[in-house]
Amino acid sequence: MRRDIAELFELDPALTHLNHGAFGAVPRSVREAQDRARVRIERAPMRAFRDELPAQLAEAREAAARFLGLPPHSTALVRNVTEAVAVVAQGLGIGPGDEVVVSNHGYLTAGWSVEARGARLRTAVFALDAEPDDAVAAFAQSVTDRTRLVVVDQITSPTALVLPVAAVAAAVAPVPVLVDAAHVPGSLPGLDVESLGVAFWAGNLHKWAYAPRAAAALWAAPQHRESLRPLVTSWSHGLPYPERFDLQGTVDHSACLGIPDGLTAWEQLGGWVQVERNAELLQHGARLVRTALGTPDPLGGIPSAHCLRLVALPEGVATTTESAEALWQRLYAAGFVVPPVAFGGRGYLRLAAAPYNDEDDYARLAAALPALLEG
Repeated sequence: MRRDIAELFELDPALTHLNHGAFGAVPRSVREAQDRARVRIERAPMRAFRDELPAQLAEAREAAARFLGLPPHSTALVRNVTEAVAVVAQGLGIGPGDEVVVSNHGYLTAGWSVEARGARLRTAVFALDAEPDDAVAAFAQSVTDRTRLVVVDQITSPTALVLPVAAVAAAVAPVPVLVDAAHVPGSLPGLDVESLGVAFWAGNLHKWAYAPRAAAALWAAPQHRESLRPLVTSWSHGLPYPERFDLQGTVDHSACLGIPDGLTAWEQLGGWVQVERNAELLQHGARLVRTALGTPDPLGGIPSAHCLRLVALPEGVATTTESAEALWQRLYAAGFVVPPVAFGGRGYLRLAAAPYNDEDDYARLAAALPALLEG
């Protein structure tokens, strides 16, 4: 662990943290800013909710939009991408008899929120080593005359692939596309949401953009904005989009108030230069672990993310959800925070690289793995 950078966070130094993608890690300065925001609210709650929070949340929303290269009036604040999926499903009126297309590389909770509304999921299936055209074809072939929405991950959570979102949107048109971009803000350079040809895009700011947890952005194309409502309506009645998402009753708004501080931390940690450094470190670390295990690179034509990467485990290891969970427990007991992933009948480790990581983190994991796998 890079001790100079690690001191800016509050991570347990007894653990080797290689799983930033799961929940992020809030820098100390951002946590302190969030604490100050809570104190300001508690000093005069009536003043805060009536007079101060509307302007402060608008400032945070506009900061998020600028960071993402989006117009402020196009971008709402939500707690996470899972909430965004539910908001979109509600706005489209998805219900019994409708179908929503997801992929076998997607995050499960997106599907759960759709199923809770009585809709049916259809899964676009493609292999980890597929070519980009294979992924596009899988989505297109899954669309039927009942399809109301296609959900495509820009960076897949379990498999760390960067999917060809624009090509998928063109292939399934005119069905609206929602981009699950949970891992994108602060990690994927060259982002141009408005050019993707999609209807909705949602990204978490609490992973790679260092905002407090429960801070995310939801962009909607102009024709869909009026139909979107927060899941908790409360004081939002009568407000236009995106302001109607700002004040949702007596929830804790401090996470969203901390967005500008998180984006400042991202810049201070090196911005896109740090992202490229993390990508190079991740490739090196993955090679170290693959060499120790004697396994091949599992990737094919779809590029891997800058921030996440899979390493194949030996045949027969962590091939099911249950065995992957057992390996997770062994790894954590040995001081390694790194998730095993069971996908397509094969087990993998999903490695991440954050500013606080260094080569020694991956070298320690590579040295310990053979004995841990035997155990």
